[in-house]
Parts: sequence; structure tokens; C-alpha cells
Amino acid sequence: MLILIAGVGCLALASVIGGATGFGTALIATPLMLLIGMDVTVVVVTNLAAGFITRIAVAIRMRENMNRSRVRRLCAGSIPGACAGAASITHLPEGLLKPIAGAAVMLCGIWLAVPPRAQSREPTSAAQAVTGIVGGFMTVTTSLGGPPPVLLMQRARVPQLTFIADLAGYFVVTNAFALILLSVKGAVPQNTVWAVLPLFAVAALLGNAIGLKVARRMSANTFRSAVIALVIISGAATLISS
Repeated sequence: MLILIAGVGCLALASVIGGATGFGTALIATPLMLLIGMDVTVVVVTNLAAGFITRIAVAIRMRENMNRSRVRRLCAGSIPGACAGAASITHLPEGLLKPIAGAAVMLCGIWLAVPPRAQSREPTSAAQAVTGIVGGFMTVTTSLGGPPPVLLMQRARVPQLTFIADLAGYFVVTNAFALILLSVKGAVPQNTVWAVLPLFAVAALLGNAIGLKVARRMSANTFRSAVIALVIISGAATLISS
């Protein structure tokens, strides 16, 4: 129980970053929760639930900024990807998933640090679908389904409001589908986790609200640099502890 309570604090901290950037919650929460000793399956379910809850309001509030065709392609691709992840998760030992999660977090941080090209260009339909497939697989196995669409849209220089709105729509659909898949497969932890889940939800919502306020007081470049550094450090710490 103490570990789960500590996990609530980790999620609250991560949600502050997620609220300010639109995507950083799972990237930060995953290595922190793993470092304090939480099981990978518990971390995945907690991040998926938190992402689903916090992004619903964002998707509704920013629906006018959303590129619905892009979101549909990403979500359509995420469905087969999530199914593949659900089929493989029971065959992957937790001792393997933890270093994979750490390496994935580090690579995402490094890739985010690479400046996008000067000329923007809308990704092809195929690229969006493939991105959704990779994101769906990562969502179910490690809860890190955000980086693929983030990288896709960052390289295309998608406007900030559309960027946040599209990610919100993607997370709502993909996280909900992933939670259903995991529930059907019996991979959702029971008992103690469910008792603490409301605390995780409250922590995520409060952290998200604080993050939005922080974003208004910090320059975009400074905050983005801090997020990238924290992502890389968190991933490295997870690899070292595995």
C-alpha cells in the first residue's frame, strides 16, 4: 500500500508536466513508478486510466482545434497495434519489460531533442496509420503510446493547439481500448489497486490543472528543454535499476 501511495505522488508530479505539454505524463510517471517498486502491469493500467480521465476534458474543450482526420487515422492504426500488444504482454517477462520501458523513454527523449525540419509537411495517411500501430502496441505493453504521434506531429510542425487537441483525442480512444483489452485478458490488477485508483485519478487531475498554470508562466523553449532532460534522466535511472 505504501508503494501505491508513493505512486500517487509520482503521478501527480508527472501530471504537472503532462498538463503543460499535453503528452509528458506517462513518460515521466512510468520510470518514477518503476523505480519505487511498482509492478509494470500496475504502472501501465494506472497511466492508461489517468491519461483517459485527464484527456477527455481537453478533447472536448479543444475539439474545434482538432484535426479529426488525423486523429481517426492514428486511432484506427492503434487498434491492431493494441491487439498485438495485448497478445504479447502475457508472454513477455516483467524483467524484460522494465529495461525496455527505460530504453524507450530515453530514446523518446533524445528524439524529441532533435530539431524538426524547417519546412512543415502533413504526414501521409500511411505514416499516420503506422504511427498509430506502433503507438497502440506501446500503449498496451508499457503505457508509452504518446511518443510515436508526438514525434510524428513535432516533425510536421503541427500548430500547438492542434497538437494538444489531436493528442487528447488519440489518448481518449487508444487508452480506453487498451484498458478494455487488458481487462478482457485479465491483466488488470485487482484488490488494492482498485482501492487506490480514485487517489490516482485525483492526483492526475490536480497535477494536470497545475501544469496548465505553470505553462503560462514559463517560456516554451525553457519548459521543453526541462521536459526532455527529465525524460532522458528518468529513462536512464530505470535502466540502471533494472
